[in-house]
Amino acid sequence: MRPHDPAAILNRLCRFRGGVADTSTLIYLEKCSLLEQVCTEYRILVPGEVVREFGRLPSGCRTVGARDTKDADTAVLAQAAARSLPVLSEDGKLLLRCSRQGVEYYNCLMLLHALLVQDALDRAGFDRAYAALRCYARYSPGVWQVGRDVFSLFVR
Repeated sequence: MRPHDPAAILNRLCRFRGGVADTSTLIYLEKCSLLEQVCTEYRILVPGEVVREFGRLPSGCRTVGARDTKDADTAVLAQAAARSLPVLSEDGKLLLRCSRQGVEYYNCLMLLHALLVQDALDRAGFDRAYAALRCYARYSPGVWQVGRDVFSLFVR
């Protein structure tokens, strides 16, 4: 499977059940007004380092791991790898580390798609969240294209 194969991504999103979130994804979800819904729909684990950075443990999330490192990214990756769960992050450097270590990962854009394909978010809600994400997300054109490709497979 190619890492950016839209059909494979769509298939994984249909089976998505949760992951280990970093601060950036919590911020993006909050800005999209989807943080509470994602934390209710899925099993979202948050390392103590991320709770400290974010300022609180979002409702519905579960904290994992001791605060034994000052590096939240390392804690996120370690907790995800130890539990065979995907990393949820917007941080390109962290996602590159995930790729190198064979750890599955998703960004907020893909979480929107997961909600949509699992009927946890209607099309109007998806469109609102997508528009909000377009205002502040700093994804590369390639990342936005993968999102469009996944979406076009779903709406066929």
